[in-house]
Amino acid sequence: MKSALQSPNLQRRKLLRASLALAVGAGATQHAQATSVDTEPLMLTMSPDGLFVTTAAVFALPRSLEDVLDRGIALYFETVATVVRPRWYWFNDEVAQAKREVRLAYQPLLQRYRVSVGGLQQNYDNLDEALGVVQRTRHLRVAEPTQLVAGQTYQLDARFRLDLSQLPRPFQLNVSSQSDWKIEATFPPQTFVWAP
Repeated sequence: MKSALQSPNLQRRKLLRASLALAVGAGATQHAQATSVDTEPLMLTMSPDGLFVTTAAVFALPRSLEDVLDRGIALYFETVATVVRPRWYWFNDEVAQAKREVRLAYQPLLQRYRVSVGGLQQNYDNLDEALGVVQRTRHLRVAEPTQLVAGQTYQLDARFRLDLSQLPRPFQLNVSSQSDWKIEATFPPQTFVWAP
């Protein structure tokens, strides 16, 4: 008689455990999604001054990262472009590489956003304008003309990402629970023949 009374309780517990596991799993699935980044095709420019690339990686900044900006913490984004010479018999030969780092910061007293690229700085009234500059890399020199051989086939690889390693230490510890902070994209490789 006692075992018959405990049986429904046991079933209820199993049902509660299963529904709790589903709820936790659904929450983890929603939380595990990285920020979506759309890339535009790479634009190559060959000139006597070298090989230049223009990229665009479009994304919406998650609200949690906007909060980080509002606290006065700067975000660093980087675009890395690499020229490789494909080799069928061995690993690809890396010929040249260029990196562009962009710093995005909010100035609470002025209520303006500042974008810094190298030594150049520009202020913007709203986040959309500032992100427009962060997302686009224009005319980045990837290789000098002396590094490339005329008539040779090369491949250009490029990637874009938010550099989380440059956040202050307390924020780095929280990164694993903030998967929407993972902002990165790899551009489709572009094959070209060097002909300046």
